[in-house]
Amino acid sequence: MEPVLIDTSVIIGVLREHENALLLAERVKGRPKAITDAVMGEVLAGARDKREFFALHRHLQDNFIWLTANERSSALFRSILVRYGPHKGVHLVDFQIAAAAMAFDIPLLTLNRKHVQFIEGLKIA
Repeated sequence: MEPVLIDTSVIIGVLREHENALLLAERVKGRPKAITDAVMGEVLAGARDKREFFALHRHLQDNFIWLTANERSSALFRSILVRYGPHKGVHLVDFQIAAAAMAFDIPLLTLNRKHVQFIEGLKIA
């Protein structure tokens, strides 16, 4: 079964039990789920204290495949950055996550489709 790259927006939404995130996550139930270092960093940045930080870190380690950046994902990131440039409301990390999905040829599951839907070649779950 093909893995799916889970965006920060979905993980945070599921952890906070937001209905839209829970419904979206249900669509990929049973599939292997992956994250990048960028996603991990964004999730951990929201920790309120050390205890929560380490609990979140353990949750991510236990429940996700960790995708490591490589030359292909870096080249795709630079290409996306140059092609699409600054986009209103889009952070650089959105482009990094999209580049990773493309480099590993897996779909991206995100609540922020508008941030990445215009990227040619990106599969959105």
